[in-house]
Order: sequence, then structure tokens, then C-alpha cells
Amino acid sequence: MSISTGIEVLDRLLSGGVEHGSSVLIISTPGVEDIQFAHQLMFSHLKDKGKALYIVNNKKPSIARAMLRDFDWDISEFEKQGRCEFLDCYSALLAIGSQEKKSVRNPADTEELLEVISRALGENAGPLIPLMLVFDSLSSLTDIANSEDAVLRFLKRLSALTAEKKVTLVSLFTQWPYSASMIKDIEKGFDCVIRLKAIEQKVILRSYFSVDKAKWLERIERRDIPYKVINPGGVKVFIPKVIVTGPFHAGKTSFIHSASTRAVSVQRLGTTVALDHGHVEYKGFSVDIFGTPGQERFDPILQMLGGEALGVIVVVDSTDPDGFARAKDMLKATKTEGLPSVIVANKANMAGALKPEEIRSRMALPEDIPIVPVVADDLKKVKKGEPCKLRQGDIEEALSRLFGAVV
Repeated sequence: MSISTGIEVLDRLLSGGVEHGSSVLIISTPGVEDIQFAHQLMFSHLKDKGKALYIVNNKKPSIARAMLRDFDWDISEFEKQGRCEFLDCYSALLAIGSQEKKSVRNPADTEELLEVISRALGENAGPLIPLMLVFDSLSSLTDIANSEDAVLRFLKRLSALTAEKKVTLVSLFTQWPYSASMIKDIEKGFDCVIRLKAIEQKVILRSYFSVDKAKWLERIERRDIPYKVINPGGVKVFIPKVIVTGPFHAGKTSFIHSASTRAVSVQRLGTTVALDHGHVEYKGFSVDIFGTPGQERFDPILQMLGGEALGVIVVVDSTDPDGFARAKDMLKATKTEGLPSVIVANKANMAGALKPEEIRSRMALPEDIPIVPVVADDLKKVKKGEPCKLRQGDIEEALSRLFGAVV
């Protein structure tokens, strides 16, 4: 039985999600957004009729509730149903009374904390409704307890307790400059490790997640997946730049407007003369797409437009084989050859349209570059000077093939 993380690409890397009853460490470098991974996972579990116990030691529980609501993860109904509770390990640090049913008197005392957790699990854990324990966070506990050894002993006993009761354990840990041996021992103590990090690329900082470990998998896919936390919406796989290129009048603007939740074009007399820009939200992906003008007089700026792209969509007119050579020239001009790419064969249902295998042959394309035929949603609705609405299923096929290759 698997628990969805609420992040489709991460679920695929984990072969369906987090295995019920396992222990998961979400480890991040300082400054990287991480709490949304735990919140999204917990909310997904609650929606799937599970129960959750949220241990919070670095903020008021009311702040945690507000953060969840801010991303449209309102847990109030689950709390009313008795399926979500907070264990307040923070109020005592401020010497104020807790408003929660469950709290600790001394958050620095790992023995008291373990005792309270054990009682809570005894009340909640059971075979009928699977329980998830979210611990936010191990690094805060290390700072409060001021003892790495005490935290490691606590974690070992907590892991044994949750494993015995078949409770899914999710812990957050920020990798501050603790001892290397402690960090290594913490990672060893979990069944699954999801790593969040920031990578600097030409002064642009991007955040990535990866799966370092999952005991239920025979093989781990070693991939760094770019992500962005979007409010509302939560964690999205984020591809900051995909280029849409192709010859003049091939249908680039139609593709971008059909694929995008929002799109803009700079046009003159119905023809794009500068740049199409769109944004795509699709199956957990958040992607910015940029179209290039097709006229040869704009070739000097193509290389600039292709800079920092992570993927490319080449739109060709299936009925115009004379434009295929131009499409390949544009790939070279944008310096995007070798990037994950998809050929979108527009007007695939019109008279004289070439089939994908004929297009592949004429363009001398390798077999690993997909060719996706696309057609207008309804030719009767096509208006002169306006982007044509393309069939949604065709658009989704092209996006799926490209995004899967990029990540």
C-alpha cells in the first residue's frame, strides 16, 4: 500500500508513492523550501482517509494550520473528525499555555517527548485507519536538546516504535553544520531519503529534489528534479524554460496558446513578430514556454532565446515538407540541439499531410525524438488572424513526452 506524495513525478520515482509503515526523511540544505513536501504528503494521506499526528517544535500549531490553509490544504474538517491532531512541542519554549489537547512540558527532554508520542500512538494507531506521524523538525530538536547523541537515541527508539505499530514516519531535517557522523547516522535510520537542495546556475538559484533511498525499490532513479513552491498549489515540478520553435506559419503561436493557462504574443497583422510567452500547469509540472519568431530576419536573436532552455518543441507543418530543413536550421541557431525535444506535426489531418514516419525520414531524425501529430480542435471555429485551438489530447501527448524526457 502506497501513500501519494501529492507530487506526481515524485510518486513515479517512488513507484507509486511512500510505502505505508515506512520512515521518510526530507532533508534540505538551509534556505530551501521544504515544509510543503511534508504538508502535501500529510494532506494527501488525510484525503485518502488516513490519520495524522503532527509534532511541531519550531512554530505555534496555529501558524502551521495557517501555512496549510495558505496552500489550500485546509485540515479543519479532518480535525473535527478526529483524524488529525497536533502535538505541541513549541508553546512551552515560550512559557505559554498550549491550546492543543496534546503537548509537552519540556520540549528539550527527549524522554518526555518519546513518552508522550508513545501514548499518542497507542490511542491512534490501528489496522483500520493508517496513521502518519509528521515530525517538524529533527534539526529544531537537535538545537533545543543541545545534544546530537540524545537526538540519535531518540530517533532510533522513535523509528522502532513507529515500525512496530506500522505508523508512517515523516521527518524534516535541515542540514545545518552538524557533525558529518550525525547526518550520516540520521540518514541511515530512515527507509526513504528525499533530498532537497539548491544549485547555482549562472547566478540563478534553482531548487531540486531527488530520491536518495527507498527500501521498497530495487533500483533508485538518480535524478535531480527542479521544483518550485507555488501558492496556492504546493510543490510543482518546475521547468523554467522550454523553447517552441519552427518555421514561419507552422503553428507555434497556436500550440503555445492551446497549451498555456495564460499566454501573450506580440503580433502584427496576425503574425507573431517578436515573442510568444506562455505558462503551462500540467500533471504537477509548472513550465514557462517561449516561442521564437519564424522569419529568417529574426535569426540573430534565436541563440539568445535558446539560452538556458531545458527542452525544445519544434512545430512543423505536416503539409509543407519544404519547411523541414528550416526547422532543423532553427534548432541549430537556437543552440538547442541535443536537448530533450519533441516534433509537433501540425495540420496532421489536412490533405497532403505527411505521416510521422515520413517526417522522420525527411528530417533525418533519430528514433528517440518523438513526433506527435496534432490537429485543430474544430476547423469551423478557426478565425483569420487568431491562434487556432488545437486538440487537447494532442497537446497533452506532446507535453507528456517532452516533460518526461526533461526530468
